[in-house]
Amino acid sequence: MALAIRMSAPSLDGSLTPSIPPMKAYQTNPHFCWRSSGSATAVGIVAIKMYRSLKRFRARNRKRVERTVLTDDLFTLPNDKVALEVLGGKAKDSVSRVSLVCIHGSYHAAWCYEAFYLDFFREHGLNAYALSLRGQGQGKMPDQLPVAGTLEEHASDVASFVRQLEKEGQRVILLGHSFGGLITLKAAADLDMLAGLVLLCSVPPSGNVGIILRSLLRAPLQAFRITWGFISRAFERDAKLCQELFFDKETSLADVGDYMELMKKGCPPGTRLLDLRQLQGSLPVPVCTKPVLVLGGEMDVIVDAEAHIKTD
Repeated sequence: MALAIRMSAPSLDGSLTPSIPPMKAYQTNPHFCWRSSGSATAVGIVAIKMYRSLKRFRARNRKRVERTVLTDDLFTLPNDKVALEVLGGKAKDSVSRVSLVCIHGSYHAAWCYEAFYLDFFREHGLNAYALSLRGQGQGKMPDQLPVAGTLEEHASDVASFVRQLEKEGQRVILLGHSFGGLITLKAAADLDMLAGLVLLCSVPPSGNVGIILRSLLRAPLQAFRITWGFISRAFERDAKLCQELFFDKETSLADVGDYMELMKKGCPPGTRLLDLRQLQGSLPVPVCTKPVLVLGGEMDVIVDAEAHIKTD
């Protein structure tokens, strides 16, 4: 399955972005879009590095599913009692003025970027960080709430962290997965200096209602199984269901079991990332005017290809 790509902007060093090699037949075929509003951006660097070397890096680190904390930092939010967990750090063996900030989706935390992403980008010359959103991961909240925060609160938290990096002279690329993608889109609207945005299987600006309706029409039994799995958090008890919702078939059930434990620790029982009913009043989020890279898989059972197109 070949990789389709449209790119028009040079990378930070001014060179043209080279073509990306095709993927193997057994890999998920992604929908890959590019929208550019400027000239030199950092997003091209992310695309190159992700597709040229990430597969080799993941293969080399396949057994590293246990958590190895890179930093024990907490980012305390301005005028708030909330502190966000921060994993990652500065580029290894080099000095970089570009930072990649990764935001997770539902039932996850910063740990999901740790084994295969943070070290990878740090070894390739980028500062790389992952945040656990409020109420998730090892961050601090004054009280445990049924809903960790609103879309606006999560986006404001992310924007505060980005602004702190920008004060330190960094050009920041935001990367968001699933609902983390929607949160980064919302945050980007208030970040004038943001270098670019990368969206991985992201919920589109209009939200997830369309995704749910298409899923019900296309495969109703699977849709009910997925919905039940999320509402009841059955994926924390059923390794096969967890594999179906979050991983590919190549991920062993033993590895899935390890990730299930991380999910339990990263997302406290009784605390949801977002209130989906309340969320509707905040949609659609503004269209991002920054360079955007949209990545998704046609075999994804949650975020379908049409959602990727709508995100673009």
